[in-house]
Amino acid sequence: MNMSIEEINFIMSLLGNLGIGALVGGGVVFLLIKSFIPSYLSEKGKNLATKEDIATITDKVESVKTDYAKVLEEIRNNNQLKLAEIEREKNIKKEVFLGAVEALTKTQITIVNLSNIEIPEQQISVDIVNNSGAIAKIDIVGSESTVKAVTTIMAAIGTAILELMLERNSLVIRKNKITLLETYQQKETSEINRYISIMTNINLEGIKDERLWAKVNDNIEFHTQQRDKYSKEIDELWIIQNTEHFEFTKKCMDRHFEISALLPDAVLSIREELNLEISDEAYLDIFNNNIEVGKQVFSNFIDKLSKKIA
Repeated sequence: MNMSIEEINFIMSLLGNLGIGALVGGGVVFLLIKSFIPSYLSEKGKNLATKEDIATITDKVESVKTDYAKVLEEIRNNNQLKLAEIEREKNIKKEVFLGAVEALTKTQITIVNLSNIEIPEQQISVDIVNNSGAIAKIDIVGSESTVKAVTTIMAAIGTAILELMLERNSLVIRKNKITLLETYQQKETSEINRYISIMTNINLEGIKDERLWAKVNDNIEFHTQQRDKYSKEIDELWIIQNTEHFEFTKKCMDRHFEISALLPDAVLSIREELNLEISDEAYLDIFNNNIEVGKQVFSNFIDKLSKKIA
């Protein structure tokens, strides 16, 4: 049996009063037409709805309205949870990236620190190990491009450190030998001073024993020869040490600047993941300018040092 115009207008009026949007209104109409109205028409078989029928329709509409409100609330809650999860992941990434970049910078500086042979090798190894943990976290949270860029840098740093450590060891060994010879030299100087003191006391006491005087003189002469021998050897070693250390320092800085050229790929990839906007050209311009300034400063330092060594 067909619905009358009045019935349709009545139902549409109810739908218009729901105030939950076109999507929900459409869903209500669909549910009413599909689920309720056919059965209602078949059951009643009447052209006009009674007050009881109107109440039934109203209850059904309110029920559907309530159900959809629950659905919308659940969707809203789910969206909030998803947004919170995204924000949490972003914060974790930010924390990891900031720590990793700091550790990466410290690890790179290790190459420069190798030129300082006063720093124990054990300390250098400990620093590398401590920094590697923070850098490794990028493998977990980083994108493919970020992981690839950081891995490339770490491989270059590792290779440079292994190569430079071999040269550094010869400098350290020679420096230790110089230190040992300086200790011997100081002992000889102390012995010379001791015998000079003895000679002074003998003279003050007016002792004329020629054998005693000869023995004291012989000891002074012997220790003077030993001191001079050590002094000569020390001077010769320092000439070699200063020359090779100078060249090694330049090599460390050259490797440092080479590896620095790999940093922009990692930094730009990380900034992209954190939605920190900066154009590639702008960043590279800033970065390259800073590198050139650093090279110039180091070049000036090397020139001044070369003149002193010469």
